[in-house]
Amino acid sequence: MATFRPSWTAYEMRLMVERYVSDGMIPGEDDRECLVDMLGRRLHDYRKTVRALVAP
Repeated sequence: MATFRPSWTAYEMRLMVERYVSDGMIPGEDDRECLVDMLGRRLHDYRKTVRALVAP
């Protein structure tokens, strides 16, 4: 990464990954509604999506 980005970029990426690994992706209470507003549609159901992808 240091060959094509400034050195501080690698440091910040490391910090972000460490935080993600330690805390995971913890959504806030309003995050679902915010995402629906941004997408302009309801969220897909994970189980239904997987079934549709693996169905013959």
